[in-house]
Amino acid sequence: MNKTSDMAQIDGARPDRPTAAILVTGICGSGKSTIAQHLAHRLGAAFVEGDDHHPPENVKAMSSGTPLSDEMRAPWLDALAAAATELQAVGDVVITCSALKRRYRDRLARDLNNIVLVHLTAPRPVIEERMSAREHFMPTGLIDSQIAALELPAEDERPITIDVSGSLEDILDTLTARLRERLGEADGDPKGA
Repeated sequence: MNKTSDMAQIDGARPDRPTAAILVTGICGSGKSTIAQHLAHRLGAAFVEGDDHHPPENVKAMSSGTPLSDEMRAPWLDALAAAATELQAVGDVVITCSALKRRYRDRLARDLNNIVLVHLTAPRPVIEERMSAREHFMPTGLIDSQIAALELPAEDERPITIDVSGSLEDILDTLTARLRERLGEADGDPKGA
């Protein structure tokens, strides 16, 4: 079964709607990777992990506690966008990326179509607890720089903002329902066929 028909069966979207690019954003520790992987599986969509597209020098910088500059982010964002665009040509794709600033989200989106921005948020103690519990190259000390750099999505970006303090299953149920509504809007049916 192809990705489009999987999405139609699982999510209720019609197979003739445009493929979607679901961009899952948020600061470090917000659960982007976990939520996006489960969401992609639930939707029958391809998954692109933003962290996998960082050049080695970016990983080294972040591992040592150095925030990335815009110049360091540019090749990463371009590589991530290229991977997502290639996959969207054949079906829906779920992409993870902190995309802290509007210009980063715009750069990612320039070659994608039917984009749905999902912004994950949680109180700082939840983020700190998650950061401490995971094995990742980004240290907990970079939370402050991520919060300082964050430009919340603007109304014209039509974000789906999800508080990720609850259980994974509840988060996924809420997100899937909101995506179903949004993707239904994309093909003229606000309730999603």
